[in-house]
Amino acid sequence: MKNYKSTNIRNIAVTGHGKTGKTSLLDACLFNTGVVKRLGSVEDGTSALDYDPEESKRKMTIGAKLVACEWRDFKLNFIDTPGYPDFVGDVKGAMAAADSALIVISASSGIKSGTENAFIYAEEYELPRAFLINKMDREHADFDGVVEELRVRFGDGVVPVQIPIGKEAAFQGVVDLLSLHMKIVTHDNEVVKDEVPEYIQGEVEAARQKLIEAVAEFNNELLEKYIEGEEITEVEVAAAMIEGIQAGKIYPVFCASAKQNIGIRQLMNDMVEYMPTPYFKVSIGTDPATGEIKERRTEDAFSAQVFKTTVDPFVGRQSFIRVLSGEMKGDANYFHVNKNGEERIGTLFTMQGKQQANLNQVAAGDIVITTKLQQVRTGDTLCDKSNPIQYEGIAYPEPMLEMAVTSKKKGEEDKVFGALAKQQDEDPTLVVQKKPETRETVVKGIGEVHLEILAEQLQRKFGAEMVLSEPKVAYRETIRKSVQVQGRHKKQSGGHGQFGDVWLEISPQPAGEGNVFTETIFGGSVPRQYIPAVEKGTEEALAAGVMAGYPVVDVKVNLYDGSYHSVDSSEAAFKTAAGIAIRKGVMDASPILLEPIDTIRVITPEYYMGDVMGKLNSKRAHILGVDSKGKDMSEISALIPEAELYRFATDLRSLTQGRGSYSLEFTRYEPVPEREAVKIVEARSKKAE
Repeated sequence: MKNYKSTNIRNIAVTGHGKTGKTSLLDACLFNTGVVKRLGSVEDGTSALDYDPEESKRKMTIGAKLVACEWRDFKLNFIDTPGYPDFVGDVKGAMAAADSALIVISASSGIKSGTENAFIYAEEYELPRAFLINKMDREHADFDGVVEELRVRFGDGVVPVQIPIGKEAAFQGVVDLLSLHMKIVTHDNEVVKDEVPEYIQGEVEAARQKLIEAVAEFNNELLEKYIEGEEITEVEVAAAMIEGIQAGKIYPVFCASAKQNIGIRQLMNDMVEYMPTPYFKVSIGTDPATGEIKERRTEDAFSAQVFKTTVDPFVGRQSFIRVLSGEMKGDANYFHVNKNGEERIGTLFTMQGKQQANLNQVAAGDIVITTKLQQVRTGDTLCDKSNPIQYEGIAYPEPMLEMAVTSKKKGEEDKVFGALAKQQDEDPTLVVQKKPETRETVVKGIGEVHLEILAEQLQRKFGAEMVLSEPKVAYRETIRKSVQVQGRHKKQSGGHGQFGDVWLEISPQPAGEGNVFTETIFGGSVPRQYIPAVEKGTEEALAAGVMAGYPVVDVKVNLYDGSYHSVDSSEAAFKTAAGIAIRKGVMDASPILLEPIDTIRVITPEYYMGDVMGKLNSKRAHILGVDSKGKDMSEISALIPEAELYRFATDLRSLTQGRGSYSLEFTRYEPVPEREAVKIVEARSKKAE
């Protein structure tokens, strides 16, 4: 593949709801550029992009793919993104690397939650957006209906620049509203450019008039000419439209059938014409030494950011890099700001589906892949050492679904956790952590499918089999009243016996004060050398739990009396006696179970707020308040028991069509309701049997 200047590069994130044909679109692009000789199909398992076993099995994209297409002396860097919400991490990475977003919609299904999410993500990165109404050949395809739906949701900036010729099975081409030419696909699969036929001229003229009106709304010069009734040329409309697209005020709408390869060549032309070049992009970072803001233009010193990492035991580590300024060459050293060290760059290449194309150098604005950067992580910055800059890391959503993880085979724990660590490098939305309260390792993911596929990937790539289960809740036990109790341990078994006798006063402490051990022994009823053993026995008995096997907290234990035997007493005997006293005393002191309570903040569209609040109430949550977050979104704050959070991520996704999210913060411990406590104690008793 040849080298391209920044002006001749377009970086486009192809995004949208699942099953809208994003991958099929890029299969068609590869076919049109001659990279593949046969038009791939996701359904038939012949796609040039969805080649991982997990993708082939489910017929959906799981990880973002780079698709570099050489077209009309331009380079189109398409990034195919997953449509399923569990893999939003790759969508965010693609948005960080792209200069524009093409949001794909099914002509028969219209706007879905993934459409709105894609628009919002692109808006966060201030990317120009365009819509492609795909699957125009399907039954119930309704171009006008989808356009109207888009206008209602995203405003009057939604502007068709094409209209379809024919519909459903009769769909055969598109009319370009600027050039007033049509392109149709014949029965021999040839693309024919022709004048607009008379029978649709009225429809085309009305659509073109709407296009001019919409563009004029955002351009004062055109608006004046339009009001005065002066003629507006194709060049003027195109220039104003490009300006409006780049300003984020106009969202052009295209139409096509990726599966039939109708309208795709025209779409590729339009991507070249209307989507922004990276040449004018100004990247903002900071000076790593002073923290001051720094700007980088494409012609400045070299800088780049890694936006995706893949780890494979056979291929190795691959880093996907967006060059933001300067020029990047293979077999060169660059400064790795995040680790304050140098990295040796090997071969540079790009991807065209499964095919790899080598590059000797790439200009600012281009996207490139290299291997074996062991210290470089997603979001890291590479730059010229003499003029360093550091870019802000990519913001990923917090994972919501938490599961306990163990190895399927005993003794393979290190293998599983090592594989998880490697997969974390590839997927920043995964979090693996050890919970000291429950002594479990947990993995957090975006959703159930995310973790299900993670398990499959670990087995395929690293031969590590993991088992996921419901995580334990870190319950606690405490007491509500003071008691005085004796613990006596006496055992005679030939030779020296065992004897220890203690009297303990056990009383509750204020919440959060922790456990305290004191002694007020007089007259040597318990010799000084045995008091540490009593304290140790107390600590161990409280840590082991009494009521249901959970640690006892916020208790004060005072050793005030006891007795001993000059021959048979020992540290072990007094330690055992203390344990006996604790177990008996806690049960006599009105014990209760405590559960961890979190503050949950749920972001949800206002339309679903009632359903979400109903679900929270059913999970014993206490609603604290509701705040508006703008753009039809609200934040619900509530206190919720951790025990009720298992699979809440799945419930929330179902209730909000994938648009809801939440964050958690531990707040305090509270008593478990009596009915729930009985169930927990019974469950622990059965487990112990």
